[in-house]
Parts: sequence; C-alpha cells; structure tokens
Amino acid sequence: MKVGGLRQSLELCQFDLRGPEPSDGILANISRILASQKSNIAFLTYKTNKDKRCQLSFCLNQDQSPRASKILNQGLQLPPVWEMKSREHVGMITVFPRHSALIILGAVLASWGAQSIPIYGIATSLSAVSFTTDYRIMDKAVVAVQDSLQLPGNRAPIKPELHYYQSEVKKRDKV
Repeated sequence: MKVGGLRQSLELCQFDLRGPEPSDGILANISRILASQKSNIAFLTYKTNKDKRCQLSFCLNQDQSPRASKILNQGLQLPPVWEMKSREHVGMITVFPRHSALIILGAVLASWGAQSIPIYGIATSLSAVSFTTDYRIMDKAVVAVQDSLQLPGNRAPIKPELHYYQSEVKKRDKV
C-alpha cells in the first residue's frame, strides 16, 4: 500500500483517564493545567463508549512525566469514580495514508498483532493515523509494518531529533 510517509515520535508518557460518564470540563481543566506548565500535548483522544463510560488519553514528552503527574494529581479535581493512570516509555508512530486510512489501520493491527506489539492508543484524522505503543520496541513496530507499506521514493521513516518546548522568552520588536 502506498502511503505519504511514516513518522516516529520521541519518547513520550501516556496518561489515561476513565470514568462512568462525561465529565463536563475535564478536558478544559487538563488543558489549562498543562498550558500553565508549558507542556505540549503530542497525542490526544477522547471517547464515550456505548455503556456511557468515557476515556481520555493524552501523551506528553517523557521528560515531563514526573512534573506532569505531580501537577495533575494536585490540580485536577477528578469526580470520585474517575481514575487516572500513567504509562512511561510510550512511542507514537504516525502513518500518512493516501485515501486508505481503514486499510492502513487493518494492516498495522494485523502486523503488530502477529508480532505481539502492544497498542496503547489509536487516533485518526483526515490526513493521519497515529498509534501509541512501547517506545522500547518502536523499531520492531516500524519493521513489522514496512512490509505492508510503500513509502514515497523509498524514503525511510522520519525519526525526530528535536524537542519542542514552550518558553517565556519573547521575540523583541525591531526598532
């Protein structure tokens, strides 16, 4: 299958929140708390199941995990029946399909299932399908799907080398 590209993330940590019903404002509260700490969200999903249970998952850079855990545990007022868990050493692989997102999704699920590669989260958009998995075996995960995917111009998957952070430093106006 031809794809527009494949990108791997830097090492992330994933937070999963689960509860029995939609909690108004929970996403806004999390966003406010993380923005106040200048934390960038690399992955975000929110869903409500048929049984009215909700799940919110998001990923941050791994180096922000201890600080984010502390801040979320202190500042986030979860309803009593909600729970929050975190997982370290998470990686995200994003595939850019060319009008075949469902086929790509099936190919990744089949190839990773055959290799016992865990899937911690899936997010789709019009232009990308992203999967979170164990960062320590991301190279194995990429190799498992490369047989099914044809990258443009036989290019290798993109591996990031830069961390992006928010800063208080402002660009000065030119005089």
